[in-house]
Amino acid sequence: MNKNKLIDNMKSFPKVDLHRHLEGSVWPETFIAVSKKYGGKLPTYDLENLRLLLQVDPDCCDFKDFLSKFNIYRDFYESSEAIQEVAYTAVKEAALDNVKYLELRFSPTHFAANKKFNEADVLSWLKEAIERSSKDYNIIVTPILTISRDFGLDLAEKTVNLVLQMQDSFFCGLDIAGNELKNSAKPFSNLFKKAKGAGMGLTVHAGEVGGPENVREAVVDFHADRIGHGIRSIEDESLMDMLRDRDVMLEVCITSNLHTGVVKSLNEHPLKEIKSSDVPFCLNTDDPGVSALCLTDEYCKAVTGFGFTEEDLKRMNLSALDHAFYPDKEYLKKTLSPLWE
Repeated sequence: MNKNKLIDNMKSFPKVDLHRHLEGSVWPETFIAVSKKYGGKLPTYDLENLRLLLQVDPDCCDFKDFLSKFNIYRDFYESSEAIQEVAYTAVKEAALDNVKYLELRFSPTHFAANKKFNEADVLSWLKEAIERSSKDYNIIVTPILTISRDFGLDLAEKTVNLVLQMQDSFFCGLDIAGNELKNSAKPFSNLFKKAKGAGMGLTVHAGEVGGPENVREAVVDFHADRIGHGIRSIEDESLMDMLRDRDVMLEVCITSNLHTGVVKSLNEHPLKEIKSSDVPFCLNTDDPGVSALCLTDEYCKAVTGFGFTEEDLKRMNLSALDHAFYPDKEYLKKTLSPLWE
């Protein structure tokens, strides 16, 4: 199959994305348009120069550089309209890539930081925009709350408590991200216990730049339902057995692993070993704006780089539905499973 035909096929293929950060979903074009319409300072308004600042250089990939891209993102938002516009656009772009079910993770702290907005207000703005866009573009979106290892326990506790006190169940899951080499997740374990008690699904960024011991901690101590990335689990056979036995899904993000420098080349990525291990996994975008990609791109890599067939992709998406944090799983499966059967 030629490249263009493959892209067309994967574009039209219905997809599930369980690991996508709203914070990293904003493309340079969107930043410029939002800035001109609603305000927000950018270091440059030249599109190509802005790309250099906001997106990863594929020839110079490391974890520190990847995280540094978010500095400009964090200092941008000056109005509710700007926040809503980027959220609406992120959902729209996923839907136009034929993503049928999206779990969009984010922290209100990120969007509140620049103007010190009230986080409850930020959540109401984001909720309205996400629900409006999901209705307009016929996509099911489940919000996941993300806290960061990098900004301290006090802030994370404040945010989790705010969410748990909300009258509706806007967030269906809790995630922790940040630099797993520099900051341990252990101080945050009680927040995950509280979220679990409130019925939220749990996912933990682990085993990306950190080793398989971080994945084991996420499963044993945090009772994680899924692992963000988790590709280094493959280094520990007993851990892989545990993931399989406990039905813990790995949220694999191929290109992101390359862009963080965790994997040096596509040939070195352990996806083939993960696939053959029978540990549940799915393919995801992570930060499409930062990595300049869509989920179609990841599916094309899976086909050309790892020999995935259409049947493999169907099974993977059905498994992703089984591991989704959507509150009414039976409705979700009844609505979407026929797409892959």
